[in-house]
Amino acid sequence: MTAPHLQPVIPNPAEHLHAMGQLTSDVFSGGQYVDAYCDNYIGNSHYDWHVSRLFFDGERLVHHWGVWGYQMRIETVQLKIGGIGAVVTHPEYRKLNLMHRAAQESFEAMARHGYDLSILRGRHYVKMGYGRAWNYVTYRFKLEDFPITEPAPAHQPLRIEDVPEMDAFYNQTHAAYTGTAVRPTFYNKHPEDLCTHAWRDAAGRLVGYVRAAPAEEEPKTLLCLEAAGEPRQCLAVLADLFRSGEYEKIACFTLPHLHPLLQYLRTGNCTAENRYFEITGWRVRLINLASALQKLTPLLEKRLAESCFAHWTGALLLDAGNQKATLGIAGGKIALSTETSPHTLHGGADIARFLIGSDEPEEIIRQAGMECAGLAQPLVQALFPNLYPMMSHWDEY
Repeated sequence: MTAPHLQPVIPNPAEHLHAMGQLTSDVFSGGQYVDAYCDNYIGNSHYDWHVSRLFFDGERLVHHWGVWGYQMRIETVQLKIGGIGAVVTHPEYRKLNLMHRAAQESFEAMARHGYDLSILRGRHYVKMGYGRAWNYVTYRFKLEDFPITEPAPAHQPLRIEDVPEMDAFYNQTHAAYTGTAVRPTFYNKHPEDLCTHAWRDAAGRLVGYVRAAPAEEEPKTLLCLEAAGEPRQCLAVLADLFRSGEYEKIACFTLPHLHPLLQYLRTGNCTAENRYFEITGWRVRLINLASALQKLTPLLEKRLAESCFAHWTGALLLDAGNQKATLGIAGGKIALSTETSPHTLHGGADIARFLIGSDEPEEIIRQAGMECAGLAQPLVQALFPNLYPMMSHWDEY
């Protein structure tokens, strides 16, 4: 069933923000926190008004498809990402295909506005071309297994006015971690969302912080959601917070795989839980394959130089169904073309997973049932390694 008399509308912050906050609140929060949705989540954030879409029935807002635009790191390169959130339909207007119509209009607008990929978290998006992006990874450990030989640095709760300084320090310390967002993202966080303790050097410069709070599903677990600075100092501050609360367990969540704190934990006793999802969790979709590959070219050439294909000449065709791109390889250089090639990977929507390094390449090929011709599989293994992408809880939309 469709409702052809309803047409998608580009949202206007001056006219539509309160209605957007109210609809989101009604569906997700029982009508509460309307101001927080307007002032912190949609307003004063990286929400992209140009590529989001609304449906109205007269004056009544009945559907919202929200896009939060940001730059995401892929090692030393950045891609423009459309993060999808607050997808809500008024209960009386469900099963009218509004979400799919809004999504299609939004995808086309994102392509026009220079987006490379779209990333979201949810259950209903496989049919829209979203493949698995990354898993939920939780590190659990016991503080007694990591003896702290020095006192914790003097730390204080971070204040709202300190967030720009924290953002700058985060960008500095997380510059090479795939999946992380370039900050600022949210410009007006609610004080209750901070839960961050920071410490400074003798000159007053920020040199470390941890963001930690009780886990939503396990309130007796202190969950470290973000950390920056020397790992043993981070651990010492976490130990302080653990002892000052009524906690029984401690864990880390949404920290990048190469984060110094996780590397330190992996030298001792810890448990790393890798939670997989079949159709939900974090998912990624192609918006512009050629644009993404063009931006990734410096990385691809570096990987090529370090592989057995360093002196190879040929071409690799990536076939994502509605988008195709050929990587021409010669003399250690890579250039995009539209030519065909005997070395072809027929991958459909899951081609997007290679671009962000969501898993081992052979695992992606196997999971998606991809067809490889010629040297496609070893070429893909050389050019698109597992990068363990991860977004911080702070930047989730």
